Amino acid sequence: MDENCSRWGNKFGFMILPVYYHNTKDADPLKFVKRAKVMIDRKKQSLGAHFSYYAGKFTMSLLGPKAASMSNHKILCNTTFVISNIVGTQEESTFAGNPMTYITATTTSLPTAVMMHMVSYAGKASMQISVAKEIIPDPRFLAQCFQDALLEMKTAAQPATVDDVC
Repeated sequence: MDENCSRWGNKFGFMILPVYYHNTKDADPLKFVKRAKVMIDRKKQSLGAHFSYYAGKFTMSLLGPKAASMSNHKILCNTTFVISNIVGTQEESTFAGNPMTYITATTTSLPTAVMMHMVSYAGKASMQISVAKEIIPDPRFLAQCFQDALLEMKTAAQPATVDDVC
């Protein structure tokens, strides 16, 4: 294989973030988004995610795929909520001449209580939630809460129109 070719495969690291619950009706929803953004930007600038990636790569090369898989499984066993965010193309794509209506990502059999995948494609966002039924008995209610929160943030983020100001 040519040395200059691009590499295939997934590359990922872990960022551990605290999740806070606030039961306030009149709070600005963007306040929480801005706070999370600051926290995530700090984590991105730290070496934590890079270290976890290289530790996984080192484990894979030194001990093999079985040990790397066990290590990832142990990390996920101690994680409650996993979020995956994939940014897709802005324009619609085709596959073998057929238009793609949406793109989705999924992971199964993970030992986490909640897994949420967000994928944006052609100006639309799709959300997929996987839950452990023993822990989350009503996943539709949880999905509705996520949807309401996202719509509330979107509404708060839209600039005020002239009619709103006057």
